[in-house]
Amino acid sequence: MRGKQVKEICEYAGKVIDDMNEGMVIVQAGGNGLFENGREATVNAIMKVVERKQTKNVRVAVTGLLRRLACNEEYERLRKEVNRDLHEKVLAIKAESIRKCEVSSSFLDMDDLIQAGCFLEDGVHLSQEGETKLSQTFIRWIRATHLLMEGRMD
Repeated sequence: MRGKQVKEICEYAGKVIDDMNEGMVIVQAGGNGLFENGREATVNAIMKVVERKQTKNVRVAVTGLLRRLACNEEYERLRKEVNRDLHEKVLAIKAESIRKCEVSSSFLDMDDLIQAGCFLEDGVHLSQEGETKLSQTFIRWIRATHLLMEGRMD
């Protein structure tokens, strides 16, 4: 869904979750529309997806908004604020889920993983190296989550 805004990605992810009884969904949105929608609306759109799975046996991972080399300091500040808010909210849900022994959600922070060499020349989109690192992170989360869902992890 390259080029879509966070709201569009979240609407799509919500529909996917609605059609599931159990499984895993990873919500990875870029920063398109971040300034137009603002911090609160962006966080709310993503959290609505996480909360949608509450009555289902669906695990949701949310990645933070990825940095962009080609953007200004204001974008970076806003992106970090959104990621901090998402991380706090997902952790709160995770803590409550663990307390109730329910299916939980995860926040996958990509800031340390996706560095300058992981972008195309445009400074916005991921290079093959960036896509590979992102995919490997997703695969590790999927494997660990599968083991948890199967009850095989200590």
